[in-house]
Amino acid sequence: MGKTIKENLTDQCRAQLQARIATLQRSVETIQAARNNETKSSAGDKYETGRAMMQMEEDKVMAQLDQAQFQLQQLRQIPAYSGTTISSGSLVRTQKGCYFLSVSMGKAMVDGTVFYCISTQAPLAQQMLGKSKGDKIVFNGQEDEILDVT
Repeated sequence: MGKTIKENLTDQCRAQLQARIATLQRSVETIQAARNNETKSSAGDKYETGRAMMQMEEDKVMAQLDQAQFQLQQLRQIPAYSGTTISSGSLVRTQKGCYFLSVSMGKAMVDGTVFYCISTQAPLAQQMLGKSKGDKIVFNGQEDEILDVT
């Protein structure tokens, strides 16, 4: 038996997150190696400034890495069945598009249909949470009808 749409979307999000995590980990290792190889020159201030800049870059990359790992953890906690009321893990079809309430990963394609993978913290998802098939939402001044929830 083939995978469900939700399983396919979850797999795509997981693969994207794992690739992002691997890239960020390599970036951290590169920054650390460069910082460790930085030799103290006679221009001490230049050395300290260079190390400080590398530390700031490492901190930025580490924050991105923490966020990606947090998103992967959130993805793992999405229930297989979310019911007919919109919640985390719901697949929502509206007049304007199809959405997977999971983690913020952008567009994904399954069986020729574009799904937008959005976090439950996203403003659009906040409008949808708790709603059911047939309910209407208003987002950015545009009304949309929920056609299906799985």
